[in-house]
Amino acid sequence: MSAVYLLTKPNCPLCTQALQMLYQLALEEPVELGVVDISEQDDLQEEYGWLVPVFVKANDDSELRWPFDEKQLLEFIEQ
Repeated sequence: MSAVYLLTKPNCPLCTQALQMLYQLALEEPVELGVVDISEQDDLQEEYGWLVPVFVKANDDSELRWPFDEKQLLEFIEQ
């Protein structure tokens, strides 16, 4: 099982859209998802404030930044 984090912030419609996109994927294996609110951490807010939503892989810290589509998200998750 792979683990990914979704970097998000409050009142972020794109973050909601990215999460819904993840839930709709036909994944071969389940994914462990962590949701990180960047507004609670100054360093993350400074780095990602205008970039969310961002998916980050736990094993290698690779990132998928918005904009992305379902195909790109599926490829990112299953790599």
